[in-house]
Amino acid sequence: MSKVTDFYAKAIADEAAKKELTNILGSKSINEASNEQLVKIGKLAKKLGFDITLEEAKAYLTSEETELDEDDLDAVAGGKGDIIVCYGDGAGA
Repeated sequence: MSKVTDFYAKAIADEAAKKELTNILGSKSINEASNEQLVKIGKLAKKLGFDITLEEAKAYLTSEETELDEDDLDAVAGGKGDIIVCYGDGAGA
């Protein structure tokens, strides 16, 4: 994972950082963020221990890395762990 991905994972896990990120972006997604918003996000990243430049943020947003792989999706969605599928016998509940 890139440091931008690592920052984002840490930011959404921390309630205060998540709130600040939401305040910065408003109703926009990260892919719609302006340069000014990306600079503010960079300052938040710095507070969380990540040194991310505007250029790195833009490169990340235009790369294919913005797509989460299956493991990342599972972790973010809280889906880590075993999946148990139960099939009924058709007799009803």
